[in-house]
Amino acid sequence: MLKKLLPVVLVFALITAMIFILKPVLESSGFDVNFLLTGNLFLFVLSVSGFLIQLRGLRSSNINAFLRGIYSSLLLKMFIVIMVVLAYVLTTGGSINKPSLFMCMALYFLYTVIEVKQLTKIARKK
Repeated sequence: MLKKLLPVVLVFALITAMIFILKPVLESSGFDVNFLLTGNLFLFVLSVSGFLIQLRGLRSSNINAFLRGIYSSLLLKMFIVIMVVLAYVLTTGGSINKPSLFMCMALYFLYTVIEVKQLTKIARKK
């Protein structure tokens, strides 16, 4: 199981390390480093949970279980991300750090690509 999650864990560790190493550069460029670290952790946990949901569906011999896993993961991610962004906007009083928000959007895309790539490898072996 850990071997299947290794790429996601490595990307998380690499991005976290890069944020700490480049902290002065990021702050001078207008990024909120705490927001980036929190967003990276949140997206990592969301990606792992979505991966596990989809993996459970992939292991099932029933195609309906597989599709439920895909849709459950998609809806879970979508609604949780919307709730977190809404909570962020409400807690900051509408003062949004756009560079950090767009960077987290890029991280979401990166984690999704890695997740799909790993699930595709597993599905091919099956």
